[in-house]
This record gives sequence, structure tokens and C-alpha cells, in this order.
Amino acid sequence: TSKPVALSARWRVDILLEPGAGEPLRLPVLSKNYGIGLTPLRECFHRLTTERLVQTEHNRGFRVAPLSLSDLLDLEASRRAVEGTLFEQSVRGGDDEWERRVLGAYHHLAALPAMSVLQSEEDLGAWTTRHNAFHAALISGVEAPWLHHFQMQIADNLMRYQIHIQRSLRQHCAAQSEQGGEAAAIFAHAMAPEPHEALFKAAMARQPEAAKALFEDHVRLSVEAFMSLQEIIQLGEAPAS
Repeated sequence: TSKPVALSARWRVDILLEPGAGEPLRLPVLSKNYGIGLTPLRECFHRLTTERLVQTEHNRGFRVAPLSLSDLLDLEASRRAVEGTLFEQSVRGGDDEWERRVLGAYHHLAALPAMSVLQSEEDLGAWTTRHNAFHAALISGVEAPWLHHFQMQIADNLMRYQIHIQRSLRQHCAAQSEQGGEAAAIFAHAMAPEPHEALFKAAMARQPEAAKALFEDHVRLSVEAFMSLQEIIQLGEAPAS
């Protein structure tokens, strides 16, 4: 069983980094490329279907899960419910060590320039890493294994969208400088420093109700940006190419 577990972990990373939304996963080709039998490969993809990263099709095998606007909005609503609850509970009951984690993660994030898809790939990657670490620190103050499990699944699936959106916007900016700059500004507004500072201050002030409300506003900003950019990022009900 170790082979399917290890392979599913590897494929999980590959799917997050290279969305390939809707692409078929051809078992004979992959079996040859990975040097592994069809049975462990099928088990690997069955594992990934439980994370909604892979889909099965009757008599047609497996494919990378598609990207769609309805799925993205559902994920954001789920994030609001699960991560918002974890944040509120962490603010309410987090200990001194939790405060130190939040403080350190926030200062790491605040030390970087404001996020922009016009940055280099390296700078954008550094911002994404510190941004994810900050949000992880905010919710790390409560012992809730199932909620954290669901939050990680939601975050992984949202990461696929984040990478797709960033790449789509970078391509759009390169092709259409004026309109591209406007699109980049819309996305940057949703990821601006001010909402993150507000989350940090509410956490440090131990204001759980305010913290949850601010987090819901933070998610709402993201959703509004996605709705404004949906023609550019091409998220329909069909798989995004």
C-alpha cells in the first residue's frame, strides 16, 4: 500500500502546481512513465477522488477535476464557514504560543511588497508562501482535527484556482498592457495588505466576533474579484483549458 500512498502524494502536488483542468489521466501511459503497475496507479487516483482533485468517469477512466465558477464559489463559501470558525475559535482560545506564531507570520508577510501578478514568478511565489503561512497561523490556536482536515482540503482545491487565476492574469497583462493592468489591480485589491492587517489586529486584540466578521469580508473581497475577472480567467461550467 505504500506505493499508492507515495504516488498519490506526488500526484497531489503535481495537480496543485499544474492544474491541467479536465485533462484525462491515461493509465497505460502513466504506468510506463512512472514505472508502476496499473493497480497501484488506480488506487492512487481513487485516493485523489476523495480530495476532489481527480474525477472518475463511467467507462472512461480518470481525469483531473475541472475548474468552474460554481465550484470556486462553493469552495469560497465552504472556506468562510470552516476557516472562519477556526479563526474565531483560535482568537477566543489561542495560547501565547499561538500569538507568537501569528505575530511572526504577519511580520513575514508585511515585510514583502503588496501582492501583484505583475511581480516576478519568484516574488509572487514568496508572497503566496507567506500569505498561506499567515492564514495557517491565524487558525492554529484551536484543536479541531476534523475542521482542520476539511480546511486543508478546501485550501488545496482553492490553490488550484489561485494558480490558474494568477497565470491567466499574467498572460492577459502580457497581451493587453492597459486592460491587463486594470485586471491586475482588481486582483491586487482583494489581496491587499490592509485586510490582512485588520485580521492581525483583531487576533491580537482577542476580538473573536470582529475577527470572524473581518474574515468574511476578506472572503467577500476575493469573490467580488473573481466575479469581476471571470471573463479573463475563463471559469465556466465546462473544464477550463
